[in-house]
Amino acid sequence: MFRAIVLAAAVTALGLAANGGIDVDFLVKMLSIPSETSDLGTNGRCTEFLAEWLRARGVVCNVLENDKGRKYLYASTVPGKCHDYVFVSHTDVVPAATPEQYKPKFDGDWLCARGACDTKGNVAVICQVLANLAGKGSIGALIATDEDGPTLEKGTPTPKAALEAGYVPRKFILVGDSAGEEPDQLFVAEKGHARIKLIARGKGGHSSRPWALDNPIPKLMAGWMKAMAAIPPPADPNEHWRDVISPTLLKGSDAGNQIPDTAEMTLSLRFTTPDGYDKWAKFLRETTGLEVERYATYRAPVVSDPNDPRIQALFKAMQAKWPGKNMRIGRMSAATDASYFAHLNLPTVIYAPTGIGPHSPDERVSLQSLNDYAEMLTDFLKAQVQPNGKMR
Repeated sequence: MFRAIVLAAAVTALGLAANGGIDVDFLVKMLSIPSETSDLGTNGRCTEFLAEWLRARGVVCNVLENDKGRKYLYASTVPGKCHDYVFVSHTDVVPAATPEQYKPKFDGDWLCARGACDTKGNVAVICQVLANLAGKGSIGALIATDEDGPTLEKGTPTPKAALEAGYVPRKFILVGDSAGEEPDQLFVAEKGHARIKLIARGKGGHSSRPWALDNPIPKLMAGWMKAMAAIPPPADPNEHWRDVISPTLLKGSDAGNQIPDTAEMTLSLRFTTPDGYDKWAKFLRETTGLEVERYATYRAPVVSDPNDPRIQALFKAMQAKWPGKNMRIGRMSAATDASYFAHLNLPTVIYAPTGIGPHSPDERVSLQSLNDYAEMLTDFLKAQVQPNGKMR
């Protein structure tokens, strides 16, 4: 009873669930499902929960599975597999949250919980927009459950599985994700992402007899230092739209008195052009003299023309909704599920309601921002519907 009173008070105070705004109780229940990426069971439960809510509001829903039995959702305002405008988001969340982080709490305008801004808040917005426009236009939504899936299991990532099953956008892709604390931008590009291993080999053994061995760790260190020396500094340190390569993991022996046979360094590569991975892999092989191996993750860069008419129409709708904000069209360094659609060469945008602390114990999202996005996107899409039901 107390929770219901608090929820009702929050909704009333913020003026939510009016004029096509989000259903806060729906979001609270979604956040209460601990759908960490590796847990197929809770992700399936979350997917079924979304489908049940949407079907009750006249939205067409297809609960699908990839080749590993991972469930995900494709929903649409009208039947079919191919729609003109398609949203993309995900309900899985990063691991290691405490049970308390799956008990959503209100803090003024903020709703605090794991996954609030990355990115169940976005999913609530998308679901509300579909419900507001059920039966109208040609609008779909792919709700994935494995944004980090390629690193966790062998199998077809759910966005790729949807494409292979024929769920293909036709005109415009709108990706609802997290952008940290940069909500006042419409992103039209994101960097590609690949993880690379540098591998040095030698002959391991007990560390008391190094002269009898061939320690690969100094080889690895020397190779990386050569690479660093050969990478020129950026002409403008404040220009972020450039390739970036960073060491993130080191692996050698599992024992402090053991010299390993192999030593590995994991590099995180963010690249801006389609040939970025091949270019850097060649550079690393030639410069370091080490083995180079790509593993686990590969995301293609996404770059759209900011002057595309659909992108401009959405940007103008955002400016009209928030006239006091300095809205910008920008490019983001991180990677989202937009990368799975790069080969379609469709105009693609990434947007993010106001949120703080994705992946952190203090993760939270602004309820007013979610409400505003639901209303703005509903109005924007209504304006794109032509007499024949297709989108402009």
